[in-house]
Amino acid sequence: MRSKYLLFVVVAVMVALVLAACGGGAPTQAPAAPTEAPTKAPEPTKAPEPTKAPEATKAPAAAGSLAGMKIAMLTSGPINDDGWNQTAYEGLKALEKSGAVIANTENVAQADQLDLIRNYAEQGFNLIIGHGFEYGDALTQAAKEYPDVKFIQIGGIAENPGNLVSYVFQSGEGGYAAGILAGLMSKDGKIGGVGAVEIPTIAADFNAFKEAAQKVNPKVKDVPFAYTGSWVDIPKAKEAATAQIDSGVKIILANGDNANVGAIDAAKGKGVYVIGWTRDQSHLAPDAVLTSNEQRVDNILQEAIAAIQAGTIEWKNHTVGFKDKAQDFAPYAKAVPQDVQDEVNKVIQALADGKIVLDENGKVIKDEYHK
Repeated sequence: MRSKYLLFVVVAVMVALVLAACGGGAPTQAPAAPTEAPTKAPEPTKAPEPTKAPEATKAPAAAGSLAGMKIAMLTSGPINDDGWNQTAYEGLKALEKSGAVIANTENVAQADQLDLIRNYAEQGFNLIIGHGFEYGDALTQAAKEYPDVKFIQIGGIAENPGNLVSYVFQSGEGGYAAGILAGLMSKDGKIGGVGAVEIPTIAADFNAFKEAAQKVNPKVKDVPFAYTGSWVDIPKAKEAATAQIDSGVKIILANGDNANVGAIDAAKGKGVYVIGWTRDQSHLAPDAVLTSNEQRVDNILQEAIAAIQAGTIEWKNHTVGFKDKAQDFAPYAKAVPQDVQDEVNKVIQALADGKIVLDENGKVIKDEYHK
């Protein structure tokens, strides 16, 4: 009987222990609840919503803002001329990077202009650019025939209400700033210029070049200018520049487009400096090219197209220059002292601000800067 009683006690104790062990599992559930908190805490891991910050990469939406546009350009010369036509083509390529479909025809003869423009219009191009004064008549006619197509002329004065706008560079501005540079750099006043074709815009820049140089350097007297009659005749430009160098000229303003290559080549290794035109031409002779007057066709096209898209474009002829960032000077060569650079930059700003004003012939009609 005692042994049965002992057995009963042992069994009872064991059952109590088992129950106690099972009851102790309840506290272990407390950790389970906290584990749920940490798993929810990773909700802050939704802070990698910063990956949505690439919505700021909608800045490239500006880069794709021309999607759906088909833009064609016509140039009268080759697009690798290191001058006027290459500058235009690079402006066109910048539009392609912004999403536009582009096309270009180079070396266009005047007799073929209108037919080529019509072809582009029939192919569904909604913006057609004629690069040069010579496209005025063809663009004007095409604008009447295709009222739903937009047209831009660079370097001309054509216009048609509703679909044709043109841009021409401010006469004399680049030449005036170049004259300040040449006058300040010249020790003996021997400066000159080599141009392509004797047209009013080039003549105006040469006039302004001479007047500005004489303004800052009393040694500048006669300034010889030579015209080669061609935008592309490199040997002829070299010959004209060589003749000026042989006569003692030490600084040449070269305004001959592709032919500038010849003028710059003539200056190499002779202690003669050249101021280039249309685009940065320093790579042709880093030691000889002081700077270049850049005509920023890329800026003009981007501004024009933005205005067309916004519906704010004025369909007329626009005169553009330093104030519009349509012209600017390329980086200066090491040979140009800092104080000279600073003064030329101040003159460029004065032209942009209207403190120095030139007429269409490049003559100063207002000067509030030089007092």
